[in-house]
Amino acid sequence: MALNGPLDRPSRLHPALSTRQGFALAEEAGSVQNLLRDTVDAIRNLRMVSLHGDAVFTLGSIGVEKTMKIMLGCDEVETSGSWPTKKTLQHDWGHDIHVLNELLGSAIAGGLTRSTHIAYAETLADRITASTALPLLFATFARYGKSGRFHYLDVLATDDPGLEDPPAEYWERLESSIRSSEPQFREMPYGDNQALDEYAARLRNRIADELEAWWFCIHRLGVQGCFGELGKTIGSAIWEPGRPEPRVMRTGAR
Repeated sequence: MALNGPLDRPSRLHPALSTRQGFALAEEAGSVQNLLRDTVDAIRNLRMVSLHGDAVFTLGSIGVEKTMKIMLGCDEVETSGSWPTKKTLQHDWGHDIHVLNELLGSAIAGGLTRSTHIAYAETLADRITASTALPLLFATFARYGKSGRFHYLDVLATDDPGLEDPPAEYWERLESSIRSSEPQFREMPYGDNQALDEYAARLRNRIADELEAWWFCIHRLGVQGCFGELGKTIGSAIWEPGRPEPRVMRTGAR
């Protein structure tokens, strides 16, 4: 790359990036921080999926996709010496959070040995892979991010229900899984509106806790060096300053 001006010079973040790229990456890391913070809050405040689901799905699908792509980008810089091309980002990686999550899992597995504290990094990686809620949450975000945000526009245009369910049904599968698998959620307090509202709040907090724990684990894996030297800086930048370690990380709850 020809260095023709101040923005073309190597970035202080990493010599493989130009100053312009460094600025862009810092902005994206800040965006991830904002989006994941707001997604966690939106899930905690979710009362009716028909009223508030679009905010959760929009924030979550964008925030999770960006997180995965910038950490994969840091890993690519470490392994190949350059940031992924636009073709890689748009076409090879795409917008399918399922695909991105598989790529991220491979990057984490391959980067554990270069972590500062390997045993700690392995604990973080195990926390992610042991979660039964995350795959269903990511399936909801993936559905919305790929085409679900236009589900009913497509039905309107074609007069056909299509092959895939609306995102709200993906969300219901997530909640149903938690209700059936976790004893504290198996009994719904029917007939008591206040108790039912409190139950729903606990259930949504449980989901928010799981996303917050994933965010924390990716942040700490980055700081540990799992995604390379650039990932140490960006891993730190995606976490909200002053935000404590999630409660579920301290208690070991899932």
